[in-house]
Amino acid sequence: MIRCRPSLLPCAALWALSLCAGLLGLAGLSAARAQDAVPPAPAANLAALTRWVIAADYTNDGGQLLTSGGESLLYRPGDATIWNPSDGNRAGELAGHPTAVWAIKASGDGKLAATAGYDGLVKLWDLPGRALKADLKKHKGWVRSLDFSPDGTKLATAGEDGTVVVWDTANNNEVRTIAAHGGPVTSIAFSPDGATLATGGGDKIVKLWDVAGGTEKGKLEGHGDSLWAVAYSPDGSKLATAGADRLVKIWNTADSKEHGTLAGHKDWVTSIAFTPDNTRLATASLDGAVKFWDVATKAEQFGPAHPEGVAKSSVWCLAVAPDGKTMFVGSHTGGRIVPVPEPQLVPLPPPPAPAVPVLVALVPSEFASSAGATAAIAADGVVVVTGNLAKDSYTLKAVVPAGGAVKAVKLDALADPSLPAMGPGRAGNGNLVVSRFALNSGAPGAADAPNAVKFATAKADFEQGGYEAAATLDDNPESGWAISPEVGKDHSVMFELAPDVVLPAGSVLLFTIDQQFADGTHNLGKFRISLLQDPPAPAK
Repeated sequence: MIRCRPSLLPCAALWALSLCAGLLGLAGLSAARAQDAVPPAPAANLAALTRWVIAADYTNDGGQLLTSGGESLLYRPGDATIWNPSDGNRAGELAGHPTAVWAIKASGDGKLAATAGYDGLVKLWDLPGRALKADLKKHKGWVRSLDFSPDGTKLATAGEDGTVVVWDTANNNEVRTIAAHGGPVTSIAFSPDGATLATGGGDKIVKLWDVAGGTEKGKLEGHGDSLWAVAYSPDGSKLATAGADRLVKIWNTADSKEHGTLAGHKDWVTSIAFTPDNTRLATASLDGAVKFWDVATKAEQFGPAHPEGVAKSSVWCLAVAPDGKTMFVGSHTGGRIVPVPEPQLVPLPPPPAPAVPVLVALVPSEFASSAGATAAIAADGVVVVTGNLAKDSYTLKAVVPAGGAVKAVKLDALADPSLPAMGPGRAGNGNLVVSRFALNSGAPGAADAPNAVKFATAKADFEQGGYEAAATLDDNPESGWAISPEVGKDHSVMFELAPDVVLPAGSVLLFTIDQQFADGTHNLGKFRISLLQDPPAPAK
């Protein structure tokens, strides 16, 4: 289906939503169907409600549920309905808005209700009598949000015109108008003590206002897109904010510092509400999800089960009942009262598996022998040495291939039928003695490698008695690593780099393999050098 979202700019809102409304069959100004002139009969029970529900509120005693919305988001007739939460039956309506009703609230004492919407009208109602008390006219355009002060003596309204108007509910007069935001004011809430007014705007900013003087007390910045909802915790210690950036932020009201950011929704977050005990926060989104969060730990909890018989759709509002046991969830296909789930953490996804280092064979670009031997270097990095046989020092040049961090260097001594006794050494019995194994490095692209690389350990798969692999790291030419009597087989030594060694991709490597055994024949005949390297970091 095509889903429409109200723009935050008045002109864009009119154009974009009239276009969307036409696509959805919601507005149809020039293509209205004949039956549009006769609005459908109002639902007698919440179970039969199929219209848009954009806002909702419970009276403080939990005895009444107020919802508002209409046939569409904008142009078609709006409605404001009173329901009996115990059985879901309609208990009355507050009729009079010609277009969608975007905001509805009950005063703390249950004597008043207020509604506002796309028509720019704010209506103040005698809630018990279901009678209009006053039309409050000040805003120029769409009124998106409103809230009563805790004692019910003031009503604050938020407009697309960037202003906040505070009204005296006793005489219906304007107390003051505040030029609040540089764009539309999308959300508004009184603090539980009535001293502060929080507003959220299309300018991505939350502002705090002194109710008595109408002056700005501070601002909260950090959202990356327009605000959609602000809500205080019942004890006033926290303020939650949410918006089109898909994030919910919780702020400490004592110092206005961020308590935490809640990320998990996949679309705009449209509505938020604390539970009566202050410990949990419920959030709703156009992604169709309702989530719960632990306020102290910021951990996500399981949300309510989706009500049977209701299509999964964009959620526009939620309200938690005063007893904290049930909640109302409203969408563009109606609304339902559902149980508030018991606190249960959503399991965190398992952490990604640690990167497993892999062996990458080096293909040396250069080989040199101090004794004048020659070498053939294969495409897989295997080096076969022939020619003059004497005490020798091999040097090989290579570069670090692309990939992750280098952890170790592996020297493989490889058996081969061309070597005496299958090797892997060139001595008559196939043995070898590596007196010293050393590595120097240079910067990527450098001509030389002046930096000595330190190894932490050297561990072999097999060591001849008295000829351990660790001896290759000292400067004693008479010691070294040997493999007798396990000749004629492949063997290896793993040289682990010291923790502070970093070899970036492209670094020049210069290996030195000294072989100084007394008879001058115990040299490597076939070998390969590899790097133990983390895999490349995954692309973001």
